[in-house]
Amino acid sequence: MRENIVFDYLLANAWGLPLCRVSVSEDGFVQCQENRENTQGLQLEKAEVDKIKSIVSEHAHILDYDSKELESPDVFDGVMNFFDFEASDGRKVNLMAFNIGEVKTPGMSFSKGLLEKGELDEIVVPVKAMEVVKTFEEIAATLVANGVDAKYLRLTYA
Repeated sequence: MRENIVFDYLLANAWGLPLCRVSVSEDGFVQCQENRENTQGLQLEKAEVDKIKSIVSEHAHILDYDSKELESPDVFDGVMNFFDFEASDGRKVNLMAFNIGEVKTPGMSFSKGLLEKGELDEIVVPVKAMEVVKTFEEIAATLVANGVDAKYLRLTYA
């Protein structure tokens, strides 16, 4: 995670090419990109930067997550989601997942055996991925309320 960044989100296609990105620096500058082009920049008040850190602090257990815990086994298809979060106490985490937006599907679960061995067995609900998405959505709502276009904060292609 870059030194002065409190929140960074990147949505990339399966080949790693950026689709959209939002980055919030410690001084409140918000940089938004779409398809690798800087398309929006704005300034947040310090209180809003503190609010972003507070949201992460409220979900502090995500700071202990590892990307491998968000999706098991990995599904190398679709989009890649990269998240950098910083809490009020300065703790940070960098996470990556494939298609994490799919956890918003009601009743979302998957069969580990189907993905690993081609047969149904253990059904897994991606609770940790859901918590990361919840944290992201709370931060996204703060950013949208402060003028960031929601198109920079999408979790999927659409």
